[in-house]
Amino acid sequence: LNAGVRDILSKEDIRTTTAFLADVAEVCLQQIADAEYSGLKARFGEPWLSEQDRPCSLIILGMGKIGGREPNYHSDLDVVFLYEGEGSTRSAHGRGNSTSNQHFFSQLAQQITKRVNHLGAFGRLYELDTRLRPSGKSGALAVSLDALQRYFDEGQGQLWERHALCRARPLYGSQEGRDATLEKVRRIITHPSWQPRFADEIFQMRQQMEENASPRNLKRSPGGIVDIEFIAQMLQLKHAVESPAVLVPGTIEALEQLEVARHLAPEVAAFLRESYRFLRSVEARLRLMNTTARHDLPEDPHELDKLAYLFGATSGHSLEQQCRDYGQENRACFDRIFKATSAKKTVQKKQHKKNVEQPG
Repeated sequence: LNAGVRDILSKEDIRTTTAFLADVAEVCLQQIADAEYSGLKARFGEPWLSEQDRPCSLIILGMGKIGGREPNYHSDLDVVFLYEGEGSTRSAHGRGNSTSNQHFFSQLAQQITKRVNHLGAFGRLYELDTRLRPSGKSGALAVSLDALQRYFDEGQGQLWERHALCRARPLYGSQEGRDATLEKVRRIITHPSWQPRFADEIFQMRQQMEENASPRNLKRSPGGIVDIEFIAQMLQLKHAVESPAVLVPGTIEALEQLEVARHLAPEVAAFLRESYRFLRSVEARLRLMNTTARHDLPEDPHELDKLAYLFGATSGHSLEQQCRDYGQENRACFDRIFKATSAKKTVQKKQHKKNVEQPG
């Protein structure tokens, strides 16, 4: 309520609002994780690392919007449950049933998910989505850091998963566990090294996302919010080795760092940040209206005018035109940047060079 009122009154910009919403979600997760951990610890004892002879920590890795500190009202929380390593639980008094770390943390992840997703008299706290974990819905609910690394080292991890990890941020865990997780994530993002064909694969991923999107969709339609996010993440994957500072989870922050590292022209970076703020702000007001379609501009002129009023625009028509103008320029930037990075462009250059060197 605090965030929504300050948002409507234009007391905060969208970046501050979404960071506040992220902090609230993070604190809720921390409190729930602590409570559920205490219950399991009383039953099984405390998990310990076999090799290092110290307690083992759960790490909740935030992905997507919560990872980037950019969730909106009603946003799902995309998370991956990890733990530092293998071992077993120990009871301080020698009582309780000892179990493996894998079993302990899988149970913990299951209970946290159930608690957060519970639909009670006042609704659901959040919708916790764990599908981004290794092997998806078929995989273990909680995996060790070494298992995460093996998943990618053995070639099971896909490009889209490395792409998604560009927005990863630990939300819960010991400082040692958080640091170790970020180190693993950085290694996964940068191995294997960048290939121009990756840009083509990411481009195709983006095309698939927009296939069923309405032209009024602010997120997935051509030129929508996802265009800007994909530009940032693709360039992060490409330049992470030479410019480690670009690996930051927030989209606006990533665009800033890409500009500082000279991987994105200042005028392009400035426009994309402006466009991202604008479209996310419209999306936020749309969600405050509690519409069924949380990403689509209303078709009803009266509802569109209500949205324009919340946004401070002169009319629904002018707001719709602004969204269309930003979208068209977003798509033009997206096409230019991906074309410049594409493997097809590289092949064409090589073919041109061959034809020049060997005329006729």
